[in-house]
Amino acid sequence: MKISSLPADAEFHRLVKKIFEQRLTTIKEGEGIDWGTAEALAIASLINDGFCVRVSGQDVERGTFSHRHAHVFYQDKDGFYNPIEESMNPKDNLGRKFIAANSHLSEFAVMGYELGYA
Repeated sequence: MKISSLPADAEFHRLVKKIFEQRLTTIKEGEGIDWGTAEALAIASLINDGFCVRVSGQDVERGTFSHRHAHVFYQDKDGFYNPIEESMNPKDNLGRKFIAANSHLSEFAVMGYELGYA
């Protein structure tokens, strides 16, 4: 449920709030789950099983067609909220468990990023 909730002490875009409310409803009801919700559940499951997850590419933070919302940007202050990362148990000595890293629109850019990261 935490992956479908936003902190009450911050302001987010009204459409993003609506998406997260719908995400919570579909999880509770167990039907009508969209692609973004299914992906968030899958990533959270992998992390809970002890894996670290990193996605990279163009617009992976928001998700193409605004489905992922891995980083939800505040409207009232600088920065962003990462629902998947924040919903996990305290991080182990590996640091972050979930990374969404935007890159340029180019397969070579993603390959270069991953090669450099590795």
